[in-house]
Amino acid sequence: MSTHPAHALPRRHASAGASGLAAVGTGGLADWSRIVVATVARGVVAALLGLAFWAVAPAVLGWQPTTVMTGSMAPRIPLGDVVVSRPVDPLSLHQGQVLLFDDPDQPGHLRLHRFDAPGVDGAIVTKGDANPSADSSPVARDAVHGVAMVRVPAVGLPVVWAREGDWAHLGLAAAALAVLLVLTTLDSPLRRRASEATGVDGDGTPPGGGGRAGQDEEARRENPTPPRRLHRRLHRRARRRRTTAAVSAVVVATSTIGLMLPAEAVAASFLATTTSPQSSLTATTVVAPTALTCANTSGSSGVVIGWSYSGEAPDKFELMYGSTVLATTTAGTQRSVTYDQGALLALGNRYTLTVRTTLAGSWTATSTSTTSVQVTALVLASAVRC
Repeated sequence: MSTHPAHALPRRHASAGASGLAAVGTGGLADWSRIVVATVARGVVAALLGLAFWAVAPAVLGWQPTTVMTGSMAPRIPLGDVVVSRPVDPLSLHQGQVLLFDDPDQPGHLRLHRFDAPGVDGAIVTKGDANPSADSSPVARDAVHGVAMVRVPAVGLPVVWAREGDWAHLGLAAAALAVLLVLTTLDSPLRRRASEATGVDGDGTPPGGGGRAGQDEEARRENPTPPRRLHRRLHRRARRRRTTAAVSAVVVATSTIGLMLPAEAVAASFLATTTSPQSSLTATTVVAPTALTCANTSGSSGVVIGWSYSGEAPDKFELMYGSTVLATTTAGTQRSVTYDQGALLALGNRYTLTVRTTLAGSWTATSTSTTSVQVTALVLASAVRC
């Protein structure tokens, strides 16, 4: 049996760290490039998993994640962002908040717009940041689902592409993700080479399960088992890798289910009055009165101005002389108004009057049809006559 001097062993068996570096270093720049690319890829994957997690995790607390399907809130909230809304007391809502609420113009849909101004009877007037004017349909406070609290950028873009049938972008995104996952394994051969250089597999045991059939006593002495502490360290490292992979798989599965499947809950469309013909008609058009008429009252001191109207009942109608309001209806269902305040006009002149529709406090439309009246004197008082 051959023997070896004791001082020869340290030269033949370097430490675990030195062996690992030597194993990596033999490839030079190419090996280090693999390590850098794989590390960056793992960082990008971790960032994507983090975004997906924050897009769906708040739902556990009762918050509502919603994918933004239009650009009506750009640039603050672009298309494809996921916005998480927190339920709040409807009485605590105030101007400037971004609200998620039932779309008053499209039943079964949601809208995400900003609280622009208080409306009539406690209602809310809303407006998209990118829209030139406020929404014409007021929103009841009990229709508000919550206030936007968290914005997760761009993570909902695959949902938008799927809903719009943009399979080209969706396919490119899937291919890019697949390439990214492949890049995360680019340095796997180097990690295996480093493990083999230390004489330990990834699970903390010597190569071949701790002994190989036919290996003689001399080979075992020349390749002794690394220290027990190194075994434990590598075993823990392998266990962490397995745990990380399992957690990543769970997050990916949860995010995919949360963002793609329950469409009505987390991927509802948002109204864009500038792009939808239906919503533009109902949200931005106020119908003007037509066919104005004038009739003298029986008391010989005033007139009744009547009109026709075919639109949705507004807040009120206003009798106008130029920009001056002469009389106002008390309800949007009225189709006439009485005017007998001759003192507001000059005696003897004839005045052309119009009727204006007022909707949601700020939307108006003035009739092109007109009628005329004249102020006459009746002894000590003036009267208005057709």
